Order: sequence, then structure tokens, then C-alpha cells
Amino acid sequence: MKHWIIVIIAIALLVLHEKLSAAKYWFLGGLLPLAGIGTMVYQLCIMKMTLPTEGIIAYIVFFVAALLLWIIGRYEFKQKELNKMKAKDI
Repeated sequence: MKHWIIVIIAIALLVLHEKLSAAKYWFLGGLLPLAGIGTMVYQLCIMKMTLPTEGIIAYIVFFVAALLLWIIGRYEFKQKELNKMKAKDI
């Protein structure tokens, strides 16, 4: 049961991240990647933990997914703004 709750929270965070990435203010979508970087720095520097290979792979997958969602969200926002500008010109 615990794993399902974690999966549901992760999906909810990714959906929220995608919506914030397509918002007017670009930095809102960057909050999730910054939180991940902060968590990694906390684990490695402050707690002096050594991450196993699975942990490093998990962080890499998380950063790649978060950055791709952020880039896609910013592209969608720019396309939406261009469509609004085109509609006003007509």
C-alpha cells in the first residue's frame, strides 16, 4: 500500500509540474527540479550519505523527466501566446 501512495504522489507532482511549466511565470515550473537538486545536495553534503547506483539512476531519470516536462511546458506556453497574437492581428 505504501508504494501506491508514493506513486500517486509522484504522478500528482508531475502533473502539477507540467501545469506550472506552462504558466506565465517560467520559474514556477522550475520549483520541482530545484527541490530535487536541494534533496540531492542535502543527502550528499549535509547527511554525508553515499548513494547506491539505483539512487543515482533515479536522480538522473527524475532530472531528465522534470527538465523535459519544463521545456515542453514552456514551448506550449509560447505557442499559446503566439496564437493569441495571431488572433488579435486578424
